[in-house]
Amino acid sequence: MGKRRKRRKPIVRRAPRTLPKVFQCPNCGMKTLTIDFDKNTKKAIIRCGTCKLYAELEVPAAHHEVDVYAKFLDLFYEGTLEYTFLEEEEKSEAQEEGSEETLE
Repeated sequence: MGKRRKRRKPIVRRAPRTLPKVFQCPNCGMKTLTIDFDKNTKKAIIRCGTCKLYAELEVPAAHHEVDVYAKFLDLFYEGTLEYTFLEEEEKSEAQEEGSEETLE
């Protein structure tokens, strides 16, 4: 007697992994850090949506967001990175404008 014929198993295709666009902020720990590129000045602009961390790094055009994030983390933990907090700058600018108006 013959055996039953086996069916072919369907091939399961996995979706290729993509590089992340949003990263974890080393300052506040939230996953709200975004990286934008300024093509004209060859700078990467790093912003956190929660704690308003702001930094700029000069990077080659071949770098992706992940590469810039790794470089940013290294510089941040070394303490050699110059960064600011946007919220504080906006408040200080508003206070300076208000003090100039009262002097005039």
